Amino acid sequence: MLRGGFTIQLLLSSVVLSTTFAAQTSSIEGNVTGTDGRPLKDAEIRFEQKVRQISPIISRTDPNGHYTAALPRGAYKMSLIASGTVKASIAVRATGANSRIDFDLRPSAEKKIKHYVWVGGETGSHLPGRWVEAGIRAGPSPTP
Repeated sequence: MLRGGFTIQLLLSSVVLSTTFAAQTSSIEGNVTGTDGRPLKDAEIRFEQKVRQISPIISRTDPNGHYTAALPRGAYKMSLIASGTVKASIAVRATGANSRIDFDLRPSAEKKIKHYVWVGGETGSHLPGRWVEAGIRAGPSPTP
């Protein structure tokens, strides 16, 4: 579950090697970018197994915002904790393959969505209709 307008880049690589099939653990690594766009150091990455067979596995980001963890196979809740606050939480499954999960906590830039409306040809004209960009204002709707 994500909080706020944060973006999480989830990159799961599936490099299949003959030794991967026999592996009992998954290696997960990634980078964490803070709200200021710089690497987030000393953030806690916590993996809590869904069936609670093992204690939580905790990793911390280094000065470059990088973390690594080795997980036994299974389903986990992965949480990113910075300054004592959970910034993001997602479900992950350790399958024995190596994975990469990056977190980018920069607020999403204002979405630049263009809205278009179809304007039909004028009455008595042979000109076809066309799409016209419509401005969207944050405010009350106009009254008829």
